[in-house]
Amino acid sequence: MLGSVGRKWEWIRVIALISLAPGPMAAQRYASGLHEVREMGTAGINLAIGAPTGDFAQNVDAVGGFDAFAAVNLGAGSPMALRFEGAYLVYGSDHQFDLNTTYSIATFGFGPQVTLGQGPMRLYGFGTVGLSYISAYSSFRDGCGCYSYSQTDFSDWTSALQAGGGVLLTLGRRSSVSLDLGVRSLYSGFANYVAPGDVQPQPNGDVIVYMSRARPNLTVVHLGVSVGLR
Repeated sequence: MLGSVGRKWEWIRVIALISLAPGPMAAQRYASGLHEVREMGTAGINLAIGAPTGDFAQNVDAVGGFDAFAAVNLGAGSPMALRFEGAYLVYGSDHQFDLNTTYSIATFGFGPQVTLGQGPMRLYGFGTVGLSYISAYSSFRDGCGCYSYSQTDFSDWTSALQAGGGVLLTLGRRSSVSLDLGVRSLYSGFANYVAPGDVQPQPNGDVIVYMSRARPNLTVVHLGVSVGLR
């Protein structure tokens, strides 16, 4: 009798071990199948404000607008990426005799970017080479709305180099969205440009445009969001 009871408890222990064994084995199997999801790169959009430097500061007080970028990683897990960037910045506007004029700089460039860190805070730096497009654009609409037109009063192209950096602050533990705060310097070649107030409408309907010449260099601060691409 005691022998049969002992054998019964032995069988119970064997069955319990068999039933519990798949748990750790399955966990090990599933864990081995897990892998880190790596980002292919990042993309984002920022609000940007800045100040002119050098001779450009004699006629321009400030700039404001936005920029957008995409950075493609150069290999899985690599801190290096190729950055493509474009920005539209307004440096002045006029309203004279139903004539509205906007003075702007658009920049386009690409170049290397390096990102340091893997946690919720990452640092990055970049440099780009490209072009700047400087323009003065006017639109006219009379008081009754009977007549309107728009035109580019002046435009010019020049080379553009940028160097900058910033910090990415991840918004949540599992989020791919980060707050992007950075600063950059824009170095441009000499170009003709029109300063605010130098598009002058005339009583006969003509427009006189006065040009200046300088390097349209800027120091720009940006704030926006960056999203990881997977």
